[in-house]
Amino acid sequence: MPNFLERFKKLMFNTAIFQVMKILVVHRQKDTVVQIKSVLSGCNPVVLHTESGLDGLLTSRIEHFDLIICGTDLPVVTGFELVRSIRTHSVNRHTPVIFLADEVDEKTLHLGNALGVAAMLVSKDVDNRLAEIVQENVKPEADKDWDDLLSNTRFNN
Repeated sequence: MPNFLERFKKLMFNTAIFQVMKILVVHRQKDTVVQIKSVLSGCNPVVLHTESGLDGLLTSRIEHFDLIICGTDLPVVTGFELVRSIRTHSVNRHTPVIFLADEVDEKTLHLGNALGVAAMLVSKDVDNRLAEIVQENVKPEADKDWDDLLSNTRFNN
């Protein structure tokens, strides 16, 4: 019977079923969040949304995400401050970040590059470019908590 359990775990954890992409979207416009979910619906992501930079910062400090998408003009904590803090004090230190802005000027581009963001995207280009950017920059990790759940259930008996 232990052989069955081991084979079951290997089969299940090496499949795309458990390769769910966890995305944190920090943006004040709910329409943009709906648009992001629609564009990325093919990969069936788990999307957590916060409206303020402070809420996004607190969330990103305690939970790992495969991708963070944030606006640059957030209330309380700006997108730039959010990413700077994530890069220094977070479990998402190496998580790709995509900035969404109304327009990407030279200053915004310079700040984004200095913070190591994966991409800068003008909000109106979400439909056209987001899926391609995500495919190039994001490699979802298996949720390691699934293994803990199985080992603590009746499958272990």
